Amino acid sequence: MSRIYTESTCLQKIHDAYLNGNVCRLYDEKFIKSWNGITSDSGREYQEIFAEFIYFRLIDGKLPMVDKCKVETYCEIDRQDAIRDNEEGVQRDFFFGRRKLSAEFGIPVWFELQTNDPGQGKGIDLVYYNETTLEINIFELKYRNSTETLLRAVMEIQTYYQRVDWDKVIQALIKRGKVHSSRVAKINKYILIDKNSKKIAAKYMNISNSSSDSYVKKLLDAFKIQVIFYE
Repeated sequence: MSRIYTESTCLQKIHDAYLNGNVCRLYDEKFIKSWNGITSDSGREYQEIFAEFIYFRLIDGKLPMVDKCKVETYCEIDRQDAIRDNEEGVQRDFFFGRRKLSAEFGIPVWFELQTNDPGQGKGIDLVYYNETTLEINIFELKYRNSTETLLRAVMEIQTYYQRVDWDKVIQALIKRGKVHSSRVAKINKYILIDKNSKKIAAKYMNISNSSSDSYVKKLLDAFKIQVIFYE
């Protein structure tokens, strides 16, 4: 594992991002996205240091909610199919039924977020709606070759969950005839991981099976995000 950065360097990185008001874009910060390693001085994982910083501000009520006001409309174009050997290809495999999730999640639906900020909030990897339970299930998918961190996946799905105006989503889907009820009883959040991925799956299994504290695990619990695997 990389031993490039000190603990103080890690803390300074996330502290600066926090002070600059970048909470709603933390998931896209390079240090959250791809710093895999341990500190050169204290031997702590970079991601655990970042997660600890986020966690204590969350429980202290100092982690601002993501502003929904930028999300104005929802695209009325259905998802387009494409068979590709990459993460987007796997997303489409699930959406178009070539891969299956449990029927309890409902049926896949698609919407793109339209914003005034190019490159922001284009869409959630997978969204399923169960009209029997009136639950929406949202998924952040991580492909087997992903080098991204588990913390990145946590912050990404939580940011989208907070950013989306779910009432507007349901109305857009009703207009398109994709769903028939305007009620939403619950929104469930998942990270969907290829079980053969080397880094992100290993990190989750490690924190799940360890008796030691993990702040990434604490964030999963605090945000009520579940992790499931696919083959």
